[in-house]
This record gives sequence, structure tokens and C-alpha cells, in this order.
Amino acid sequence: TAGVPAMTDEEIAALVKAAGLEETAARYPADVRAALAQLARHKGQLPRSSDPTLEPTPAYVAPRA
Repeated sequence: TAGVPAMTDEEIAALVKAAGLEETAARYPADVRAALAQLARHKGQLPRSSDPTLEPTPAYVAPRA
């Protein structure tokens, strides 16, 4: 896909491990690669602000009593 660099095997392995999908990736490697490629395409299409103070938006934290 234009504008989206291909992920390396090391990046894919790190994402699979972080998501706890080692068994799934072993059984269905093509499906996992396709899902990660789709994720990269969608991530690449997300709008980004040109104001650095807005990125990343901090998470809301409820006040503690």
C-alpha cells in the first residue's frame, strides 16, 4: 500500500507478543500478517494535529477522593 511501509519480521513478532497472539500467529500466520497490515493502513489514515501540545491527548483521570 502506498505510503505505508511494510513491517519487518521483528516488528510483527513484537506486536504478536505484546498482544499475546503467539499461538494464533503460529496457527494462522497469513491472517495475522493481513490484520497487522490493515491496522497499519488505518493508522496511517488517522488525522494528526499540527499542534504538538495536542498530541498525544492525555488520558482522562478521575479525581480520587
